[in-house]
Amino acid sequence: MEPETYYYQIGGFQAHSEEWFQMYDDKPTIDAIINYDGPELRPGGPGAPVELVLGILHSGASYVLMTSHQMWTFSRKHRLRPSHRRPWKVDKFASLSPIYFATKSDLQDKLKTYKVKSHKNKKDKWDNSPANRGFFQLDGRGAPGNPRADFENQRVLYRLFTKSATPGALGLINPPWADAIRVISIVVNTWHKDRRRERFDSPNIIDVGWTDVTMPEYLESKRVTETVHIKMKGLALKNEEQNAPFEHGTTNQEGTLDTLYSDIRRLFTHDAANVPLVVLVHDEEMVRGVLARAGIDVGSFTSVSALFQRGQPQKLLYRRSSRSPSPRRSSTDASNSSRHYERRWKYEPDDYAKPFSLKQEGQSSSSSSVRIKEDGKKPGSSQHDGAIPLPAGCIVNVQNMVRTLMRVTQTGPSVQATALRMNIPANPRLPCAGNECHLLLNMWISMIEGRAIDEQLTDRLAHPVQPPSPTIDPVGVGRDEDIDPNDYIPSSMRHTGATAAQEDDWSDDDW
Repeated sequence: MEPETYYYQIGGFQAHSEEWFQMYDDKPTIDAIINYDGPELRPGGPGAPVELVLGILHSGASYVLMTSHQMWTFSRKHRLRPSHRRPWKVDKFASLSPIYFATKSDLQDKLKTYKVKSHKNKKDKWDNSPANRGFFQLDGRGAPGNPRADFENQRVLYRLFTKSATPGALGLINPPWADAIRVISIVVNTWHKDRRRERFDSPNIIDVGWTDVTMPEYLESKRVTETVHIKMKGLALKNEEQNAPFEHGTTNQEGTLDTLYSDIRRLFTHDAANVPLVVLVHDEEMVRGVLARAGIDVGSFTSVSALFQRGQPQKLLYRRSSRSPSPRRSSTDASNSSRHYERRWKYEPDDYAKPFSLKQEGQSSSSSSVRIKEDGKKPGSSQHDGAIPLPAGCIVNVQNMVRTLMRVTQTGPSVQATALRMNIPANPRLPCAGNECHLLLNMWISMIEGRAIDEQLTDRLAHPVQPPSPTIDPVGVGRDEDIDPNDYIPSSMRHTGATAAQEDDWSDDDW
């Protein structure tokens, strides 16, 4: 299907759905949506969850949406009068991702978070709902980099390479690379008590580990292209017996900077045509520095959203009747009103009559780029059939993803400590970069295959994704960290202590 370019808001501040039934009462809307078994709302078939769209604005605020095709089909079936408000344009959103509602209570709980608190004798001028008031208090500025949208774009990426979503429903042109993406998970462990100003330029590296996989092949077979663990000679931890053994191969015990940089250049050289590269990191600043010193052009790396190509909003067509309807005619049944409205003011995407299906269209091809500075090649790819050039690489800060998901400002200095924050068992006292790069990869998969960001937070707080370890208990949520998933305040509005002081709480003499 061609990409959607207009979306209609369900519930919340100035929602398009307000005019369907009694204003400010979502119950009839919820019942109508949940009782709809057509493929437009349930592309997985009758009994499958309702699939709508979660749109996150550039400010960080979010709304539940229907595509224009869903809205027109739904309103016709129920003989509802479409809203007179203009729909949201696709370019108003930093991310558009699928959101699923398996039960009526799921949809009720979600729309409840968008309820606006009305002021007596005053017209609501801004969205003060529990879900969005923190973002609008920022006057539309949002959090730097919009981490919530970044999180949802990771979920979109997963659904593209697993072919479990329709790109067009998310406003995207079907990507030619959806059959495979390359993922490198890399961890660089340093003496984290090192507070030198030059620590990123000349770090005390203890060990480095990476694993190289292809998606979605890895999800099906767990096949790994390469996994490496290198210990730097002379810089091992003090208590060597407390190091975890490398579980995925043989450790190189004699690592030097020269051999490390040579291996990294080799890792980033063997590109495949038309295969995007995604690099997973935990300490982004440290990894960027190591890659740059190895000769990798990390300055050309970007975010995952650079892989997506959106459709352009199409022209709004005004269609007016040849004669004005009489007051009696305009007050007829909802079916006539809906048809008159559709004639008078209508958005017409090219695929207006096409079904909302999961079928993928044919793939086109392009080529990716070499990512080594010394080659003198600029990042880019050939354009074929309108495809955008692939970026040299997309870097994903998994630690920031966890902080955004769990709504915390710190997770500790290690991959294991961050895993504990999201209730994945790990032992921070058994470091090994070779094992940690696998853990980092699985943490990323765990998040991107899950539900939308707010619902996933609720899931993780209520139900750990894995059974607790017999020796290490998942991190619990203390009294001072009680979180109401429906009342989110961006971290930029909170007062936090010094980062270094907080991370030192995780220190011990082994580092």
